[in-house]
Amino acid sequence: MNEMLDYLVPDYYPAFSCKMGACRKPCCEGWPVSITMKDYFTLLSVDCSPELRRRLDVSLHLAEHPTQEAYAQITPRYDGHCPLHLPDGRCALHAEIGPHMLAAVCQLYPRGVRTGEHRECSCANSCEAVPELLLHRAEPLRFIPRPLVFDLPKAPPRQHFFHTGGREQEIRLWLIGQMQNRAYPLPQRLLLLGESMLALDQALAARDDARLQRLLSGEEAIPAPSPVDAGHAQLLSGLATAEQMLAILDERSNSIRAYGEAALAYFGEGEAAFARYQQAAEQFARLIPQWKTWFEHLLVNHMFFAQFPFQDRPVPLRDEYLALCAVYVLLRFLSLGWVAQHPSIDEAVDVVSAAFRLIDHTSFDRYAAPILKRLGCDDWTHLRQILCL
Repeated sequence: MNEMLDYLVPDYYPAFSCKMGACRKPCCEGWPVSITMKDYFTLLSVDCSPELRRRLDVSLHLAEHPTQEAYAQITPRYDGHCPLHLPDGRCALHAEIGPHMLAAVCQLYPRGVRTGEHRECSCANSCEAVPELLLHRAEPLRFIPRPLVFDLPKAPPRQHFFHTGGREQEIRLWLIGQMQNRAYPLPQRLLLLGESMLALDQALAARDDARLQRLLSGEEAIPAPSPVDAGHAQLLSGLATAEQMLAILDERSNSIRAYGEAALAYFGEGEAAFARYQQAAEQFARLIPQWKTWFEHLLVNHMFFAQFPFQDRPVPLRDEYLALCAVYVLLRFLSLGWVAQHPSIDEAVDVVSAAFRLIDHTSFDRYAAPILKRLGCDDWTHLRQILCL
């Protein structure tokens, strides 16, 4: 029998529920769903109707390099839809046999369960129900313990590339606190986060646990960055950089390609792009007056879900920070460009969740920072230009 254990979760977690057939964009659209060896042979032998058997037989394909945990895939059809989807959007396997028969990834999604040193669980922004849940929330996200049961093995010990003094989770929540510091506008908070990570990197590299304690306790204050200048020249330069970044990312992702191409075509280049961007920003603010708070929630939820900035790879914390800046710029540029042409709340949610299908379920953090560096955004001056969008 599985044991009920306390997990740290965002306080919206108890309110989350799957929309099932009511989803506009199914969570598995366009994705091959990786399944374990156990799931594969279970699905091959499950007692089901002839129609479901036909669907399963055309869905299951062995992985190119199978392992116990990634043995096969449920591959999408030519149109990107899962072969197991019913016309009403529900999963045929779930509808006929029950949720217990779903592959582990389908049972859990959009939940990200962490069973390592610190037990945590949150939901990915790539599921449209999550941005919808956060859309009208005013208060900052809090993180609370909640008893949960999951049929998952305990994760192996994380490989640490940084000395954290055993305070990894505390550090992560401290950085989230910087993002939620509403004394500053959102772009200025991102700069504050960058300054915080610079001080943090220095303390961790020197194994200076005393300074780490001063930072986490607030005894050593992080100097507030000056307000982000959103003047004409700065905004025009930032807009051009954002367009270049999106053009590169657009080539890498089926999930945002249609949105990205539409946004790039809408804005165009030069002074015309500047005028259209201003119009789009005003329209977006009228449609979603609380967009800054919404974006705060989306960024914070992503940071917790991704365990930012400790993501098991030996790169400087600066690279993780640049990747987070790229998340903000992508969200802002993509959502304004799309919603300007499709002005509705549902469309805003759809473009955001599509962006997070790229951000949370690919190696986005590995290539976003190099892209910004290639575009000359590896210094505070150029970062200010793209963060003023």
